Amino acid sequence: MEIRDLFSHKIHSSSDSWANKLIDLAFIFSEFDKKPYDRVKLEERLSRISPRASSVARDPSKFRDEISAYPAYLGLYRVELINDSWHFVLSETAKRFLVTEEPNVPAFILLQLLLFQYPNGMGVAYYSNSNRVRIQANTRDRTLDFINNGIHLSPLRLICKAIQAHSIIDKASIFNITISYDEIFALANDSRLNQFCNPPLDSTIDAIIDFRNEIIVPPKPYESRFHLLKHTDFIVPDRSGVRLRNPVNPTDYSELTQKLQTINELDISFQGFDSATNSDEILDSIIDGSWGRYFDGVRSFNSETVEILTSEKGILEETSIIEPAIDQIEPEKVQAPLTYAFRKRNQDNDLYSNYSSPKTKTDPELTRIRRQKSNLDHKLILQQLEEYLESKGCEPVENDHIDLYAQIPGNGKYLFEVKSTSENNLLSQTRKGVSQLYEYRYRYQEQIGYDVNLCLVYPNKPDEIDWLEDYICTDRGIGVIWFDELGAMNYSEQGKSLVESLI
Repeated sequence: MEIRDLFSHKIHSSSDSWANKLIDLAFIFSEFDKKPYDRVKLEERLSRISPRASSVARDPSKFRDEISAYPAYLGLYRVELINDSWHFVLSETAKRFLVTEEPNVPAFILLQLLLFQYPNGMGVAYYSNSNRVRIQANTRDRTLDFINNGIHLSPLRLICKAIQAHSIIDKASIFNITISYDEIFALANDSRLNQFCNPPLDSTIDAIIDFRNEIIVPPKPYESRFHLLKHTDFIVPDRSGVRLRNPVNPTDYSELTQKLQTINELDISFQGFDSATNSDEILDSIIDGSWGRYFDGVRSFNSETVEILTSEKGILEETSIIEPAIDQIEPEKVQAPLTYAFRKRNQDNDLYSNYSSPKTKTDPELTRIRRQKSNLDHKLILQQLEEYLESKGCEPVENDHIDLYAQIPGNGKYLFEVKSTSENNLLSQTRKGVSQLYEYRYRYQEQIGYDVNLCLVYPNKPDEIDWLEDYICTDRGIGVIWFDELGAMNYSEQGKSLVESLI
């Protein structure tokens, strides 16, 4: 058999803003975690999300891609048989890296794509509120072809091993290696390599030499869909092929090098389909949940491996640009701006920051802030606040630091910091919010004045800690507000005088 495609055309990840869509989907899917699988309810929930708060597709016909492709190619969730009925289970990797205060898309994508392999558990249709399941005929046939040919192919791990092999053959830095798409598909179809999720280094070197000598060639045509890789913040696809992202400082250089080494030493793969001879036997490994549990990076990789593969010490420290093959230079210091210009809020802006460009100097503080703002709960609260302020005749604005700033016509100025909260983080989120409000008032005093009112915005009344509202309002002089489901604004009584012009 010939392998002509490696990644999905159903995940439209070419835009940088796609990362925001992935986060939105993860938050929506998390609402169904451990609940009976009901596709009608899932589609209805996807259709209800506001265009002003989310980048999820509005066209209901596209929901089939979100519901089927995202678990199949990314392991965003799985469907498990619980009490003889299918249930929706969000992956542990999604919970840790997407449904969180500061979502980390590259960490999620890298972990999951390192586990993605052929054969796999895609092409399965589950029946809502039942235990019935079927596998699509074309997927079944392709999966059986993979099994019969002994294939265990992990596309991303093949690419990583090829980068290492090229470095040895050419005596070049791993950061100066580009693997062409012709070569990727030639290697993917070579039986010396595609029998292994982590192909042997010697065999990879031999296959690359054979490719250069035109002894092995790629199938024609093939589908060159590699956009997903740019969201790993590790592999960069471009017109000529794929390569490692260039490091931005010496620490980042060391981390990228360690990640590649760790990946090329991984010995994990899923072999639960190996003995299957028909669709029923393929389904056995899906029904018992073994494939779904495997395709979950936090579950399958040990904690040390997860830590190495998701570490960001380099890109979250003061940034400098270094040449790909040089790691012994003095870093070029980058001074972050004191302030940023205000603008009208635009949900279409790319909230999520990535590092795929070797010429992009990043501000670590902004990276964390943008990740906070990409949290769907944060965006939903911000949407309610924006709509409420507009109803008061305001024209609220934002910038890279500030969630919203508004001037009530003839009646006061407000600086808002929105904080989404979960079961155990109310105090930590409040501490962040208080410090941010004080800092932004100081840094932007020339633009907005020091007499601006400060206000924390929560998803609901912050009364889990009995002294907290009194501390925020009475001691710190910061207003506290939240919105109910009808969009009505509520406020802490202790701070009523602080938000009077908003009422």
